[in-house]
Amino acid sequence: MTDEDGDARITALFGIFAALTLMAGLMVINSVPVEIGPEEGFLAPNITAPAHMPGGSWGDDYVLYDHIDRDWESGMSGKYFLIQFIDTDCGHCWSEGEEMSGLYNDYSEYVDFVSVAISLGNPGWVSSKEEIAGFQEKGNYVGCNSDSNCQDRPGEVHPWIYVDTRSDTEQSDWEVGSTPFAVILDPSGHVIWNMGAHYQQEGLPEAMYRLIGSNLGGE
Repeated sequence: MTDEDGDARITALFGIFAALTLMAGLMVINSVPVEIGPEEGFLAPNITAPAHMPGGSWGDDYVLYDHIDRDWESGMSGKYFLIQFIDTDCGHCWSEGEEMSGLYNDYSEYVDFVSVAISLGNPGWVSSKEEIAGFQEKGNYVGCNSDSNCQDRPGEVHPWIYVDTRSDTEQSDWEVGSTPFAVILDPSGHVIWNMGAHYQQEGLPEAMYRLIGSNLGGE
């Protein structure tokens, strides 16, 4: 190999290195950091927790990020998400059982429903997997709504996924201070409605209609 050949190879290697450096720099410049949080416009925090469906046992973890479509864009088809946080001893959650049944009947074709059981830690409020399943299934279990029989909960059996996050971090990640608390996500997992941002201005049924139902010709 002549000196000219060696110089040519070195020059080529420098050229390749420069091109790779430029590409890496462009990728850094063009990449937009993903903001994660419960605020509208942010990618929702992940949920990973044991899941339960009516008539079954507590099974594998439900992982929210396994169900979102990261390539989804406005105008494309896809299922939205309604994430509802409850404490099964909460009186307002008990009463909202009927409203949630109605929303499911209206929107389940277009929306994945997920009820996330948390523990607010209020004195005398002690939940369990059995109580959460009883709340979901309207089962014969005394303990829901503090000391009520779960079978008396308003509404129908809730045929969507319930997850148990009583001992995990979802409550703080989603900034849940009281229940019931709800967030609506688009198919890519981004928050498009946070109940806390619309307190006493727009309720959950109105938000579901505005964001989803009105685009379907009404529900």
